[in-house]
Amino acid sequence: MKDSDFEVDGIIFSADGISWEYAQLDGDNSGRSEDGTMYRDVIGLTNKVSYDFIDFRGEKEISNILKLLEKTSCTLKYYDLKEMNFIKKNMYIVGDAVKLKKIGDQRTCEPFQIRFIQMDTDDLG
Repeated sequence: MKDSDFEVDGIIFSADGISWEYAQLDGDNSGRSEDGTMYRDVIGLTNKVSYDFIDFRGEKEISNILKLLEKTSCTLKYYDLKEMNFIKKNMYIVGDAVKLKKIGDQRTCEPFQIRFIQMDTDDLG
């Protein structure tokens, strides 16, 4: 698989680009004191993976990608830059508006993005 390919529940998809966000999760003991000092109680790291779809795709392929948004959760296998390898995580999926574009009599769309956000801090390996 290419770095921008990803697998959702056993089905492989190909994107045009990938980006990552690694967000630290703070626990209840995090916060600023009265003197302004920040105290951190980091309880985990949440991975967010974004896939860009820029190049031409036919209506059927776009439909298959957009059907991922119906899932309330999934297992995502993806290339992780931090780990320098493909890994699996439990994720939920979010997307943005998708704008129709016609080329002749074919339906396609303007570039769009879908994002996968880690459900928990447990690693599937």
